[in-house]
Amino acid sequence: MPEPQTLSAGPFTLPALPQQALADWVRRDYTALAASCAERSSDNWERKTCRACGSTPLTEVISLGEMPPANAFIRPSELTQPEPRFPLSLRLCQQCGMAQLGHVVPPELLFRSYLFFTSSSRRMADHFSRLMSEASDEFVPPGGLVVEIGSNDGTGLSSIQRRDVRVLGVDPARNIAVMAAARGVPTISEFFSETLGREIARVAGRADLIVACNVLGHIDDLDDVCRGVKVLLAPSGAFVFEVPYLQDLLDRGEYDTIYHEHLSYFAVHPLARLFSRHELRLEKIDLFPVHGGTIRGTVVHGTGCSTAVSQLIAAEIQQGINTRVAFDAMAAKMETWRTGLRDKLGALRASGKKVMGYGAPAKGTVALNYCAIGTDLLTAVIDSTPAKQGFLVPGTHQVILAPKALEEEKPDVLLLLAWNHAEEIVGREKLFRARGGRFITPHLAEL
Repeated sequence: MPEPQTLSAGPFTLPALPQQALADWVRRDYTALAASCAERSSDNWERKTCRACGSTPLTEVISLGEMPPANAFIRPSELTQPEPRFPLSLRLCQQCGMAQLGHVVPPELLFRSYLFFTSSSRRMADHFSRLMSEASDEFVPPGGLVVEIGSNDGTGLSSIQRRDVRVLGVDPARNIAVMAAARGVPTISEFFSETLGREIARVAGRADLIVACNVLGHIDDLDDVCRGVKVLLAPSGAFVFEVPYLQDLLDRGEYDTIYHEHLSYFAVHPLARLFSRHELRLEKIDLFPVHGGTIRGTVVHGTGCSTAVSQLIAAEIQQGINTRVAFDAMAAKMETWRTGLRDKLGALRASGKKVMGYGAPAKGTVALNYCAIGTDLLTAVIDSTPAKQGFLVPGTHQVILAPKALEEEKPDVLLLLAWNHAEEIVGREKLFRARGGRFITPHLAEL
């Protein structure tokens, strides 16, 4: 591994930390692939069939233009190099109501080096630990196998390691797999598929519990994943997953959760249809407020869905969340927020206020690029993830700084790009609030 170096951008200088060095090591593959992708037409990335039911046509309902991959943070030294950009449009299946992206960026470009770590948020780490504990109690006998798809840095699986269960992570991000291994969580650094599911079942036996949190939306071939779950899951086992809920995205206008990694935006109806086609039964749905609104599904062997799930599907149809009208209403909100946020930041700057961003999540990249907010309106972004510090936000190029910059730069206003962690962040930054600092969000809320 290379020795830590110093990263600099404009007036800001930061030492590189071990996580950054690890990200640099993996980034060499990203740089080569990005250059190759930049030379290809966007027609290569277009998908015309529904991921949930295979139907056509798909109707475009929202467009955010062309954007760089949301987590493709760049070094200051790479500013002169072209950044690959891809169309970002949301389309709707006329048959099952599945909302999905119309273009698919190669997953190797998005996930081989990944800079989101589950452990970076205490609230989310606690949430996933509770999920693992509760699901293990319900479905896993002593000595049983728990497999997590998209296991990230091993935070969830590590929370049940001391139990009498076996754990195995699957995650394609090589840098994160190294971190999980250091935690003692065995991890296969690969994309989950039917082939991999069969191999795990052959070597380790079938899994009593398969978990996938915020990962189904990242996968283009959902049929392959379902086949993999089917062959890996023990006869009395359960597949427990979490995904952001389309109802909340529409109600709150969460346009910044639309990005290239999120290929699918799930309502219950398309999920039930998808699983049933693979002889998997959607047995239960629970709703949680995390990540701006999340549904947790429990799937077992079988077909169809439970009565409770059928009632949720009926409610979705009655509310019309899978209709063009609902997305038109959201598009109108988006345009209002885009104009309003630019005007607000411009007014703050004109009045002499210093404004910085807080949080460099993927949704922050989307908000800044969609609203065309460059360094003239927002000079820098604060983020607590060491691996992001010293890099630049894709497309808009704000430098990402460690939280200590709050005391050094003393901004008056923070644009809370990681608004889904608002309670945790606002509670942590009491000194900023005490000296009169204010938080605003891309949706023009003031905290």
